[in-house]
Amino acid sequence: MTDAEESVSRRRFLQATGGTAAAVGLAGCTGGNDDAGGGGGGDGTETAATNTTATTDGTTESGGEGTPEGTLNLVNATMDTLDPVAAADTASGEVIQQLYDGLTNYVNGTTAVEPLLAKGFEASDDYTTYTFDLQKGATFHDGSEVTAEDFVYAFERLAGSENSRRSYFILDSLSVEHDTEGEEYKPGSLAVEAVDDYTLKLSLSKPFHATTEMLSYSSFAAVPQGIVGDVEGHDGQVRYEQFATASPTGAGPFEFETWEQGTEAEVSRYDDYYDGDANVERIHWQIISDPNAAYNYGQNRNSDVVSIPTSKYDPSKVQVEETDDKGRKFGTYGPLRNGETAQYMAAPQIGTYYAGFNMQAVPKPVRQAFAYVLNQELMVDQVFKGRGQPAYHLTPPPIFPNQNYEQHAEEYPYGYGESNIEKAKQVMEEAGYGPNDQFELNWTQYDSNTWESMAKILRDQLSAAHVSMSIEKAPFSTLLKRGRNGNLEAYSLGWIADWPAPDNFMQLLNPPQTDTSSSDAIMYTNWSSETGSAAEAAESAYNEIVDNLAPTDAANRARNEATLAMEEANWEDVSVAPVYHSVDERFYYDWLEIEPFGGMGPSRQKYTDARITNGE
Repeated sequence: MTDAEESVSRRRFLQATGGTAAAVGLAGCTGGNDDAGGGGGGDGTETAATNTTATTDGTTESGGEGTPEGTLNLVNATMDTLDPVAAADTASGEVIQQLYDGLTNYVNGTTAVEPLLAKGFEASDDYTTYTFDLQKGATFHDGSEVTAEDFVYAFERLAGSENSRRSYFILDSLSVEHDTEGEEYKPGSLAVEAVDDYTLKLSLSKPFHATTEMLSYSSFAAVPQGIVGDVEGHDGQVRYEQFATASPTGAGPFEFETWEQGTEAEVSRYDDYYDGDANVERIHWQIISDPNAAYNYGQNRNSDVVSIPTSKYDPSKVQVEETDDKGRKFGTYGPLRNGETAQYMAAPQIGTYYAGFNMQAVPKPVRQAFAYVLNQELMVDQVFKGRGQPAYHLTPPPIFPNQNYEQHAEEYPYGYGESNIEKAKQVMEEAGYGPNDQFELNWTQYDSNTWESMAKILRDQLSAAHVSMSIEKAPFSTLLKRGRNGNLEAYSLGWIADWPAPDNFMQLLNPPQTDTSSSDAIMYTNWSSETGSAAEAAESAYNEIVDNLAPTDAANRARNEATLAMEEANWEDVSVAPVYHSVDERFYYDWLEIEPFGGMGPSRQKYTDARITNGE
């Protein structure tokens, strides 16, 4: 998907990348356009070019094998910005990840967090105060030293800049103490203090178990104090547009060279990087939004990583040789169209795609009938060509309570690995529907041929259960706008983790946060005691989660129990019907050496360790 995420509210709801169903965005809500294919395609595929020139259809004017020139040339989708607080798309985020550093970092996109500009930290006994010790001698690309005051400024921009699209990260999710004026953040009130040049103190309004994970987002990256004048007290050293598009200044392993919108972007190795020089001299992104053009670009040996859309994907060509303890698969894929055999890896992503229902417009028997006819395994195998995992919960397997996903999934009341049309027909007839009194259901989805194939299967099955389903496709931004206005009935969306824990997903099942008459709605289901008998149980369980957010074993056990209660409440009322959990894949040529990514996705991987070899 190439659309930029539309900001639904100042605080919430983001479009994100989705592994199997590649989309654009960093975290939160995603559409599910898998036509870009596993491995990236439309969400910032990592590819490397040789000395060839790409044409508009992805072919090349001159061919050639990958060469060890020290340049890693990647394919990316259309980018929005190079400002870390303004980025809400994966294409921008992948480049930003190379230019900027924060306090902490997800290690190669896994759920593990390591110190980055912070050497370490201490937390108070009540987990509401965090004190970070910063690296000494780390510098920005303009040569100035990184200090605690730079983080104070960067966090103020995240909270209060008119350019920030991630303010809810610091104000709501992390809950850094602050004042408000009405419902808006009061500028300058953020409880972030530079104790001295190398000590930063953060004060939270309540404990939060995923503090270091949240701080790993590039939104929290350091920028030079006062570089732009979009917060009170700072006139700015450069115009905002210049900073966001032509002269971004971070402290990451690569520094900015060029960005021509819709064409290319390039960064070069920062030789004074405090954590050691990157292996490659530069990274070049060729911007190709069309998935077929990106596919051709890779097949012409212009890319280290080959984008393979679902329409071109052949699961029989995957040969898995090893599976690690994170569930990541390694092997080969081939032959490709060009005769080469690619290296292959696949990693389960912390994300879920689902069918959602406006419960005010779609009665419970219809929602249950939908769940009965939906065969998740069939959809994954036949429609998505195995590029995902069947979903029976909103919470993805890597973070499911007590790693008990499959055992609990077998209790799914609408049929585990099967479609039960007769049961769907029965529940509809018990509600008074029949051949001459069918329920007319409108299904709205992102413009994806693969999702449309799934919808057509569901439409045909539901017709036998007295449900007449029409299919409508809409741009992602239109789908979101209609959803928050309460103008959807059934729809397809997904959620990618903001942080790798169940409570990030359970907020979508908290009934008050699904009320589309509220500006804070993050879901479009309108779940309440009037639309579902289990709404009160779901809300009570979510309150239990909110009351136990501390990073302690006891609080974690309470959150896990409440998560199971919320999943089962959703089973009862079917506010959403889970379809599949995303799996992201990477197909790459032998001449690339690159670390595997993890459950948080390849867009959060720094390319400092990547190497281009001679292929021998």
